[in-house]
Amino acid sequence: MYTRPYITKTYMKREEQQKIKHKGTKNKINTFITLLYPCNRIKFTTSKTRNSIDFINHLKSIKRYVIKRNIKRFILVIDNASFHHSKKTKRFKENQSCWLTVIFLPTRSPYLNPVETKVNRNLKKDVCANYNYETEDYLLCTVRQYLRHIGSWPKL
Repeated sequence: MYTRPYITKTYMKREEQQKIKHKGTKNKINTFITLLYPCNRIKFTTSKTRNSIDFINHLKSIKRYVIKRNIKRFILVIDNASFHHSKKTKRFKENQSCWLTVIFLPTRSPYLNPVETKVNRNLKKDVCANYNYETEDYLLCTVRQYLRHIGSWPKL
């Protein structure tokens, strides 16, 4: 999510136009989101960058979740982002093979990814559309609050 506003269509009175002031910066917050099935919960981590180390940290948080709930096998379905295929990530996934199975979605198919269709689309629409965040911290706080508030995702 960018601190710069994401502009969408809105309803306004005739001959009025909504004004959204912004600084023009492209500060960005990244969120790694995992949908947990069958309990329909969301597990997420946020970071300022989007790289292998951040993704591995997200996998570590999933591992803590798995251990805490005594889950024997966790199947992770992910897209083909570059940090999912990096050498560091592959090494980490190989070391976690006792509890983690990874399945990759076909390339260029965001419609198959429920994170894209159910969570990211609504997050962008509800939190980022037509609103300017003064600081990255305020955007980060709002994104975390939104994800904690929804807490679960609708059944597919």
